[in-house]
Amino acid sequence: MINGFFICCYISYILGDDCIAITGERGGSSDINITRVACGPGHGISIGSLGKGDIDDTVENVIVRSCSFWGTQNGARIKTWHGGKGLAKNILFENITVTNTKYPIIIDQHYSNGGTGHVKVIFKLY
Repeated sequence: MINGFFICCYISYILGDDCIAITGERGGSSDINITRVACGPGHGISIGSLGKGDIDDTVENVIVRSCSFWGTQNGARIKTWHGGKGLAKNILFENITVTNTKYPIIIDQHYSNGGTGHVKVIFKLY
């Protein structure tokens, strides 16, 4: 789990649970650069979960670039707790490759550890 400021992760192979989880607890997380990380198997790279227990979580200025996912449940994921407080701002997933991934991109606004309660979110892919 990543929590902090000005964090970089380059050229890594990570497997199991969340490959990388960026949380907003304890003052938030910002200015994070994740580049050339290979994930799998596991749950992909996650922003959150944010807002559990009415905590005001903030994650901002995150770049996830040139990463690959194979055999993962998720690729790029943002997860928040229903009714929670928080903010995910300036998040960029760029040049990602997914293979045998159930949910390549997922935004779960009703996260509850069981992964139920997905809400449809409209977003653009560039």
